[in-house]
Amino acid sequence: MRIAVCDDDKDEISKLQWALFDIQGNYRVDTYQSGSKLIEAVKQGEKYDLLFCDIYMDKENGIDTAKQMQEISPQTAIVFTTTSTEHAVQAFSIHALHYIVKPVRSEDIAEVFRRLAVKQEPRRTLTLRIDRAVNVLYQDEIVRVEGQDHKTLIVCKNDTVFSIWKPFREVCDLLDESFIQIKKGVSVNMSYISKMTARECVMKDGGIFLLRRDLAKEIRQTYFNYVENELNKH
Repeated sequence: MRIAVCDDDKDEISKLQWALFDIQGNYRVDTYQSGSKLIEAVKQGEKYDLLFCDIYMDKENGIDTAKQMQEISPQTAIVFTTTSTEHAVQAFSIHALHYIVKPVRSEDIAEVFRRLAVKQEPRRTLTLRIDRAVNVLYQDEIVRVEGQDHKTLIVCKNDTVFSIWKPFREVCDLLDESFIQIKKGVSVNMSYISKMTARECVMKDGGIFLLRRDLAKEIRQTYFNYVENELNKH
């Protein structure tokens, strides 16, 4: 396993390395004192399975570094290390594996590897007949499902859209617990929600949907519970 540690504080890097030494395993650790150096190394061909990234770095923001990392190395699992819980929701929004408040302890590292093992388990799928062919879609790549007359639209990330002759309710019954119906004929994947207000749901792709008025409070609470569970998962 290839591991990268990005932190502008040499002492913090050393502490994290010592915490990693307490974990049994075959891995190599590379360290970087700036996000720009890390990103440049990856662009030059370095590949990492896991990244520990500080959020507060001199003249740099670890959240921005993580977003760049996701673009050029989407397979790298990201763990934030920081002195505050201030950016926890942002960490969740980019699907960080874990969010550790310093000082990093050996038990925190053990938890990271446990979460990594869970993440590598088989992904949930959705099998549907589309255009006379059987298609298998990863549910974590489905952004939302919309009913349209007797059809159902399945909108995936990267703006891919599938249209099938299957009732909206039947499709929703096949979805996992990360989906929530926010109004009549619209169910969204909560991991793709950017913001939930008292009246509307704002998606990361820019879509905005008014919440079903009589269930708005319940919908918002379900979403907040989901976010909290994801942040404290496993």
